[in-house]
Amino acid sequence: MKIQNRMKHNNKNHYGLGNQKRYITIHDTGNTKRGANAEMHARFIENGSTETWHYTVDDKQVIQHFSHDTQCWHAGDKRGSGNLHSIGVEICVNSDGNYKQAVENAVKLIQKLMKDLSIPISHVVQHNRWSGKDCPKQLRRGKDGITW
Repeated sequence: MKIQNRMKHNNKNHYGLGNQKRYITIHDTGNTKRGANAEMHARFIENGSTETWHYTVDDKQVIQHFSHDTQCWHAGDKRGSGNLHSIGVEICVNSDGNYKQAVENAVKLIQKLMKDLSIPISHVVQHNRWSGKDCPKQLRRGKDGITW
């Protein structure tokens, strides 16, 4: 799987380095607008978004925004394990994309991260675990027959 490196930006909206990489936290973007793909979300981060995460996945590509060592602001638990000790993965749900393919691409990325970082399946979690937010909403609702 080819991962596009988009880590050269000036977005400082994170806690810094020191992520112990114990978890992988799964989100969906919640953005169903046409064109709200991985590229658009990369630009969102590069333009200074206060929400930050490590990867965005759509039906065509995977983009990495931050190094695994970075403690991003994605889990909604402030300085809890979600932000400080997990890799955040956003799955695009844009209406002009192929959602099933985006999920398949995310699964491949997650499997690679699990192997590379020695993260067990029991530590692949929903955003909901950290903050109670209904996220990843599409997976939680079973969109297109795909459930958690």
